[in-house]
Amino acid sequence: MFVLAALAALMAMAFAGASSAMAESTELCDLDPGTAASAPCPNGTEAVVHVHETSVGKAILLASPKIECNVLFLGAVKAGNPLVIEGNFTYSSCGSGCTVTEEGGPSSIAVLREGHETAKVTGEGEVHVNCIGINCFYNGEELVGTAKGPLLASKTIDIVEGKEINLTENGEVSIQNQEVKKTKGTFCPATGKLDIKTTPLEPTYIGKPGGLHYCVKYEHAGHGWYKDSNCSELLPSRSGNYGLVIAEAGLKVEQPLCVHLFERKGLWKEIVSATECKSDDTENKSLYEQGTIATVG
Repeated sequence: MFVLAALAALMAMAFAGASSAMAESTELCDLDPGTAASAPCPNGTEAVVHVHETSVGKAILLASPKIECNVLFLGAVKAGNPLVIEGNFTYSSCGSGCTVTEEGGPSSIAVLREGHETAKVTGEGEVHVNCIGINCFYNGEELVGTAKGPLLASKTIDIVEGKEINLTENGEVSIQNQEVKKTKGTFCPATGKLDIKTTPLEPTYIGKPGGLHYCVKYEHAGHGWYKDSNCSELLPSRSGNYGLVIAEAGLKVEQPLCVHLFERKGLWKEIVSATECKSDDTENKSLYEQGTIATVG
């Protein structure tokens, strides 16, 4: 159940209870897409391809016994309508001699934008809860979460080294009072309730596609998330030569492109235009990387 909850939180960052008729195509951005009705990800930005979420406080499974765990999620983003995130959950510090593990992964989460910085997230998954004398498997189906991007997330404040820290400044996903059901086990209640709130480790905005996806070959090897020139083989780390970039329609193969990365791994400090970066950074700690379009769409 924790898995499902975290999963939902995972990539989106925004969900409201709008009808499917109101749902929109979805894009995850590392830059503010703005408040306009179209709200596209900024032109020339590298697509968010991995999502890393952590629980705010502990996820709670209201069953017998009551289980509370810290949750981490790492998933890969697959473009589409809805956008899908596939990944795995890990659970720690569950207390009371209990362990919680994900079953049958990877988990899959569907994300549909429903308005400015909001999206509906649904998912399902199974977890194994093992405590002293209790061995239970629970499944959550069609779990629905409410997420908000950085611009709309409510503040969750903690005090760290005497300073107030907003734990949800990167966005939040909240699943409250969602039912999970026992699939097998001994001394397990038939149902339980799941409460969880997660936040991404990096700012994750919810935008609407406003251009095309371009597979770009970066000027320097090892700076991309993809291995091939079609950007179809996603790597577990930034070690490939290609990146998936969101940019305006009308660009062509072999055209240069200055790309805004969502990590400080680039060799350029500034952007001159959509096609040109400037100010070389020999330490590879800047946000821009020069590339050439390999494939379109």
